[in-house]
Amino acid sequence: MTRRFGVGVRSWLDGLPSLVAGLCRDWGLEVVRPFSGGTSHTVLCDRAGVPVVLKVTPEPALAVAEHAALRAWEASPRVVRVLAADPARGALLLEGLAPGTPAADGPEPDGAELLDVLRGLRVPPPDGFPPLSERVDFVFGVLRARYPGDHDAAHEKAAELARDRVTPTLLHGDLHLRNVLDAGARGLVAIDPRACVGDPAVDAVDFAYSYPDLREGIGRMSAVVDGDRLAAWCEVFAGFFPDHPSVARSADPSAADRTA
Repeated sequence: MTRRFGVGVRSWLDGLPSLVAGLCRDWGLEVVRPFSGGTSHTVLCDRAGVPVVLKVTPEPALAVAEHAALRAWEASPRVVRVLAADPARGALLLEGLAPGTPAADGPEPDGAELLDVLRGLRVPPPDGFPPLSERVDFVFGVLRARYPGDHDAAHEKAAELARDRVTPTLLHGDLHLRNVLDAGARGLVAIDPRACVGDPAVDAVDFAYSYPDLREGIGRMSAVVDGDRLAAWCEVFAGFFPDHPSVARSADPSAADRTA
């Protein structure tokens, strides 16, 4: 929290137990256990025998934006449902998902299920969400902090892709395998959006990289998104996947000789 919001967040953290207690009282919740989180404090709770998730953030605008996105996807079984919201307190109450295992921690995700998630996100963009170009700038800020180096060319190309004229959709904006949970018979369900509006192919990047053979991943995801555009997005975001075989090979000029 301090890394994300600065030292000023400490006063909010000091008041967190009281905040959670008040929300539990107002929404009839009993705390089961906390989850980890970087931009929010998330707690598994019980409400009249039903598992639910309480999520609070020190930046109410994040809760407002997430609430708006989840409402836009309300009809989709592939997105977690919001049960209640208190924007002034930066709080959302979400349905509990069982078993709730992140796709990154389970067996290799079924390609058909990943495609279902992408299909379930395809809705016309409502008003009020930022453009993909803003998300691209934020993401490259994260990339430079996580993997220092020269990312200027990739950033410039990503900005160009974001400005291309394509039919826009509402985007999840942070669709990696830890933000996709196993909901049992219901299938995979996306959580924790950072919604924006733009090219639907960008939401499939992490799914494509989940395959050891990136070309296979792009080919599979092209059943739902434009494969050529997905390939371009995978190229500009390669810096986030330094250990992926395709990225490691391209970074090592002798790899072609060794594998020829």
